[in-house]
Amino acid sequence: MLKDKLRNKLQKSKLIVFDFDGIFTDGFVYLDQDGKETVRCSRRDSLGIDMLKAAGLKIIVISRKTNPVVEMRCQKMKIKCFSGIRDKLETLKKIVNQSKISPEEICYIGDDITDLECITFAGVGITVNNAPRELKNRADYITSLNGGDHAVREICDLIIKAKEKK
Repeated sequence: MLKDKLRNKLQKSKLIVFDFDGIFTDGFVYLDQDGKETVRCSRRDSLGIDMLKAAGLKIIVISRKTNPVVEMRCQKMKIKCFSGIRDKLETLKKIVNQSKISPEEICYIGDDITDLECITFAGVGITVNNAPRELKNRADYITSLNGGDHAVREICDLIIKAKEKK
């Protein structure tokens, strides 16, 4: 059941911002014998992203990692990706200024301490079930699923449900 306070906050959301590693992935890095890095992602999550876009929401990824895998996955989902970002909050504030939206219109999803400032800054902060306690204490919503285990889809469904008329 979606609580009214969370529903009201999510209804204001226009920009959905995701971290990548630990949200779209399980946070693990897979290396083959040649040192090539791969990650596991969910097609269900991709469908959820498509649903958010169809609902008119803008979606972006802000990732601390500089990794072609992150950029390729975002490219496949047709969402803008900012990678190699050391100061995520600074980047988020620039996006807010350029987009002429308020922090209350942002839903930020992160899984680790580098996301704490953004979760606090955004109108809605969401984290995954396997996130550190510091994030869980600040988040408006904690997924029932771990990062990489269809948690993105859970979040997308939550946002879509909140945007529906009561």
